[in-house]
Amino acid sequence: GMLAGIAIGSSQSSSRAMLALLTPDEKMAEFFGFYSVTGRIASILGPLVYGEVSRITGDQKWAILSVVVFFVTGAIVLQTVNEEKGKLTALNWKDDIDET
Repeated sequence: GMLAGIAIGSSQSSSRAMLALLTPDEKMAEFFGFYSVTGRIASILGPLVYGEVSRITGDQKWAILSVVVFFVTGAIVLQTVNEEKGKLTALNWKDDIDET
């Protein structure tokens, strides 16, 4: 319980910092708005999945495992993020648009 709280709390602050690094200055409000909306959807989807799996299986262990799948999937997706390339793209995004 406590370990999960520490991990989730630190991941929230680090995800905001990473988003700020990978976002063009002119698009900051737009990207953080999208971040907020997806966070709200996740705050509904996680408990909904947990509740449904718990109801269907009658076992909270399976419900916890179903939520862990979200975290593992997120960790796998994050492994594909190239931070340096993202920073450069954010800095040069207008130049990239003008060239097309």
